[in-house]
Amino acid sequence: MIGPERWHRISRLTEFLHAGVPAFSLPFMNIALREPWTVERFLAWEDRQEGRHEFDGIQIHEMTGGSRAHQRIVSNLVRMLEDAMDPDRFDAVPEMRLDVGGKIRYPDVSVVSGRIADAVRTLRDALVLFEVLSDDTASTDRNEKRDEYARLPSLRRYVLLEQGRMAATVLERSEGGWLEFAVNSGTLDLPELGVALPLVALYRGIGIR
Repeated sequence: MIGPERWHRISRLTEFLHAGVPAFSLPFMNIALREPWTVERFLAWEDRQEGRHEFDGIQIHEMTGGSRAHQRIVSNLVRMLEDAMDPDRFDAVPEMRLDVGGKIRYPDVSVVSGRIADAVRTLRDALVLFEVLSDDTASTDRNEKRDEYARLPSLRRYVLLEQGRMAATVLERSEGGWLEFAVNSGTLDLPELGVALPLVALYRGIGIR
């Protein structure tokens, strides 16, 4: 008798094959597509999946769960933003998918102007984006996403938060591109939101070395 877990694996395998995914690529987390997909096709496919996936226009990347430290930083950040921001002007949401010019990403935290409607599943723009760095995502967050997020017309600031130490890399939009600087103490200033977050509070509950 085939158990429910095996039936689930067989069902996912069949769906990938019908979608044109090469069989040799299935055991791996990053799935190379046999033919180009549109964002619309990817979103329709992902809506039927149990987990979350990013789409870089060429490959599907299955997302894994973050560490407890990662979760605490995200939780602290969202709580602090919601407490400090004007709820009629801004909305902060964790891990909501974002359409970035034909690619789908899941920023750790997105802040948008106005309130996000209850039925919305995909963001199209943002004012401030945050990523919490980890060993397996830091390169993508620092490089590919840096360039991709710059294409968002309303984005004013992209913040990279270290996980193992109290430190942030801030990219601020200017006429000539990103202005990059480090914040290692004091406050993380977000003038477009009218708030300044104490850095030490972002790392509350985390053993910092």
